Amino acid sequence: MRNRFILGLLVSGIFIYLAFRQIDFLQMWDALKQANYLWLFPAIGFMFISLWLRAVRWGYFMEPIKPGISFRQLYAAMMIGYYGNNVFPLRAGEVLRAYAIGKSAGVSRMASFATIFVERLIDVLALLLLIGFSIFFHDYPAWIEKGSILIFAGTAVVTIFMIALMLRTQQTLQFMSRLTRPFPEKIQQFVNKLLGSFLDGFTIFRKTERFWTIIWQSVVIWLLYAAVNYAVLEAFGLNAALPLGASFVILVVVNISIMIPAAPGYVGTFHLACQQAVMLFGISKSAALSFALILHISNFIPMTLVGFYYFYREQLDFNEAVAAEDPQPPSSPAPRARAHKKLKKMLTK
Repeated sequence: MRNRFILGLLVSGIFIYLAFRQIDFLQMWDALKQANYLWLFPAIGFMFISLWLRAVRWGYFMEPIKPGISFRQLYAAMMIGYYGNNVFPLRAGEVLRAYAIGKSAGVSRMASFATIFVERLIDVLALLLLIGFSIFFHDYPAWIEKGSILIFAGTAVVTIFMIALMLRTQQTLQFMSRLTRPFPEKIQQFVNKLLGSFLDGFTIFRKTERFWTIIWQSVVIWLLYAAVNYAVLEAFGLNAALPLGASFVILVVVNISIMIPAAPGYVGTFHLACQQAVMLFGISKSAALSFALILHISNFIPMTLVGFYYFYREQLDFNEAVAAEDPQPPSSPAPRARAHKKLKKMLTK
């Protein structure tokens, strides 16, 4: 873990160097001085509406595991997760998010991770749709197209596995059992535990009445993200010189870049990718970096502050969250235990 953290810092350092190399600081300062920062208010507003909608959507994913989790619990845990990604190393936000919802709602961490995994998968699928949509507005450089192909291939494999697990559960579990047989017993147990929890997480897709709700919510969430970009572009007076789809192109490039392991808060990777995306439209390197800096700040500071508030209010401890066992509700059967029984039954048939 320490090596991964150091690698992330090195990656961020390299990306920061590339973003600031050959920058005209006077031009960048002029762009920052002339910006209309009143546009940050609607930008931050769009961002928090998208976060509110994310928490509502996460409630649908959690429903098959434990119905009745309140919006407050979901929103608090989600914001704690963003706070963790912004200030702790190794993308610890997902661990904190699962731990927070487990502590407040009595859901196992493994089951929570299953819903987060499904949520991320839906996000990637929505992003792929967005890539296809944004191509109508602008041609991508070769490196973005190659990255999109890799993302699509990985998403296709995971999607096929997910569909197989839902529709051919027993056969898929038996296939995974044979696949992991050569590995040590601990690895086999971990895979079985993970698959058992995923069975609970994937049951949301069997609730057809929620399917279209999740689809339109996902589309609206990404449109709100694009609206954040549009508002910050307007703050710098750039929209007049850019095509309508520029906000989507920036969104796609940045979201590809933040998959690269880096320092907390996506420092460096976010800035270089955002800068390069704006430069695709003929904007100078210095002005593009000014935009990237303000866009990152307008996302980073509000989310971190709100996440820290919930983190402090819930009296969570980072070390405890990383080391903790799955919290279980005292008065009901553990979802993971039910999943394990179901999994064992299927594998022994």
